[in-house]
Amino acid sequence: MRQTDIMLSVDTLTDNYSFSGESRTALLRAARIVGFACLLAWFSASGFLSSSPSANRSDTLTLAAFTLLLFGTAVAARGRIARCNHPLAYPLLGAAAGLGTVIPSFVDDLVVTSAICPLITAVGLSVFTLGWGSLFSGQDMEKVIPETIMAQMLMSVIHFTSYFLPPLPETVVRGALLVGSGLMLAIAQKTCHPRQVARERLSRSIPTSSAGRRILVRFIVAINLWSIAINLLYNIYRYCAPLDFAGLSAPAALIEVLFLGLLLIVTSVCAMRDAQLYTIIFATVLLAFLLVPVLGIESSVPFYALFLGFAALSVLTWILSAQICREHSLGPGMVYGCSIGSFLGLQIVLARVAAQDVFSEIASSPVELNALCLVGAFISFVAYQMVFNRRSALWSKQAAGSNETPIVVPDENDTDPRPHSADPFDHWDVFAETYRLTPRESEVLLLFARGRSYERIQEALMISRGTVNYHMANAYRKLGVSSRQDLLDRLDETVRAIKR
Repeated sequence: MRQTDIMLSVDTLTDNYSFSGESRTALLRAARIVGFACLLAWFSASGFLSSSPSANRSDTLTLAAFTLLLFGTAVAARGRIARCNHPLAYPLLGAAAGLGTVIPSFVDDLVVTSAICPLITAVGLSVFTLGWGSLFSGQDMEKVIPETIMAQMLMSVIHFTSYFLPPLPETVVRGALLVGSGLMLAIAQKTCHPRQVARERLSRSIPTSSAGRRILVRFIVAINLWSIAINLLYNIYRYCAPLDFAGLSAPAALIEVLFLGLLLIVTSVCAMRDAQLYTIIFATVLLAFLLVPVLGIESSVPFYALFLGFAALSVLTWILSAQICREHSLGPGMVYGCSIGSFLGLQIVLARVAAQDVFSEIASSPVELNALCLVGAFISFVAYQMVFNRRSALWSKQAAGSNETPIVVPDENDTDPRPHSADPFDHWDVFAETYRLTPRESEVLLLFARGRSYERIQEALMISRGTVNYHMANAYRKLGVSSRQDLLDRLDETVRAIKR
């Protein structure tokens, strides 16, 4: 059998047999949310002391190794992420990382808890973090924002239930979370939409711009400033506030769920722009600092606002990382390696190692604590200005009004001289569903509608010319068109019908 026939058969089987378009999309969405939430829940628990001194030491060393691995990936791999093609690779890695989390709670051997377990768990965490980052960077922002918020909500629910578990079962649950994250990542990668794969391949082939690197540096500095500010307030409450820290955490997690649910509703119903969402999140972070001078650390209200600040900062970090990848063609390994390495690695390690000694030296007088909170508010405001002022906006001016700019390339076989706005393509998913296009047919036809020649489509999707012809013929038959001009007219008709 010829290579063209083999590739044609494989593509046809994937598109028409393995998963229908709707089931593929639903499965991928569920896998992303659940698996991503499992990973976040592991890190959420890492901010607290573990069940035993050996487990606590292992956690700290795991986070340190995790940070180094992510930073090393960002520098050495230049944003390229190697996929695990074997279906059992991610679940097995999750099982190994889960064992590396659980064993230190039951074993006190210095070599095991200080070297073997931290290294195994750190490798798993790094692969999962970059894997989820790669998936999110290939999505439209309209999908990234709600899915990130929903995953954070689910993480808060998991965090809430963990407060009712004794220390050792909680450790076992943390290990199971990594197993679940690996399993969901395997499903998400297996059912990955062709458009996401193509977008990732294209982003890897585009050289990193100096402007993109400068924006990434500003973003990393801002994330570290935000994390320092949040950890400042967190440790004030942990070591200086005369409150039951553990008793307040469970209701704080429920308030966090309500806040994220409200944010999800506002995002979905109001269809707000990215900048509006980011301003709301930043205002939530700032609120936590400003409430302490007003209400004092004897009140639990600022503590609840602190939890909202953590949730908001987590959402902000993941969403902005995805947007940097999209708008500036930076590889997800580079962006997520630096941003998540700072937010979930470096800052947690510093807080665990140095916070107790530093804050035990601070007097608990209201004047000093209020001054520290005002300093944290100022740091947070500086970080916001570094990211969102007009000169350092994370998204380009061309992309500020739309999430994707269409690419128009002349085709020697079928040219269309008129430039097209991004508006019709915003409804492409509805258009593809209306005419019952398979995911691969939709991907091929979308590239063609945007001006790609058959050869360019073949290169972008890494499929044979015969496969391109096959999907184009099927799509043309379903639409009843015979040229690109007819296709664009049919798309315009669908958009006008939707707007009515």
